Amino acid sequence: MSLLNSLLMVAPILQKAFLFDCMVGVTDREKFLAYHPASDLNLGIKVGDPLRAGSINATAIAENRRVVRKIGKEVYGIPYIAVGYPIVEHGQVVGCLATGVTTDQEDRLRALAENVTDALENIASHTESLAKEANELALASHTLSETAVQMELKITETSQINQLIRDISTRSNVLGLNAVLEAARAGTAGRGFSVVAEEIRRLSQSTSASAKGIFRILDEMNGLVGTVSGELEKTMNHSLQQSTRLQELDVVMQQLRQMAEQLKEAAGSTGRME
Repeated sequence: MSLLNSLLMVAPILQKAFLFDCMVGVTDREKFLAYHPASDLNLGIKVGDPLRAGSINATAIAENRRVVRKIGKEVYGIPYIAVGYPIVEHGQVVGCLATGVTTDQEDRLRALAENVTDALENIASHTESLAKEANELALASHTLSETAVQMELKITETSQINQLIRDISTRSNVLGLNAVLEAARAGTAGRGFSVVAEEIRRLSQSTSASAKGIFRILDEMNGLVGTVSGELEKTMNHSLQQSTRLQELDVVMQQLRQMAEQLKEAAGSTGRME
């Protein structure tokens, strides 16, 4: 029995013995002698169909070599990869054994891996931008916090000046009161001085009231500055934590990107030509 006839007999068994669901075809030098389609790959070939010029079978026979070729979806509507192996008897090529499996799943995996890679690149870009903004926010918060401290110092200095004004007002009030008493004691001769002394005392009282108002406003400002300083400190800490988390996220993104590349590589490995 010839090798070609033996292959015709075992072709259905070979198809079931393969790990993947694949089609199997056996040809002589001119036409198909057997064709067993896969469940998801049927090219519509019939026994007796002639070999097409440039096909895997025709090339394997003409060049007496194993041919591996990936066929795009545009040819038969199904993407697949096929192998043609020449059958040689007594030094002569008498036919070809062809097998093929669909690459639809691999193509979907490759497309998915590319989409995942693009999404990761996009996320990584936004993550980098967020990390930069978080660092800038932390620096701005630190600057504002230092400014708030300087404001507290200035408020303290202003309070000291205001206290000096109050002291002057108190002394002026005492002096004005003494002057009024002395003017009253002088009688008619001190009447003009009494008017001036009274005005000095009123001005002292007005200054004292203004100083109290300034003290109250400074106390309120000091409280507000303290609140702002505390909130800025919290903001700075949150910004630094966010920056750290974004750096950790970037490491995870790098790992996911490598996994996506490995997935793409694995999906494309079956489609490489020999």
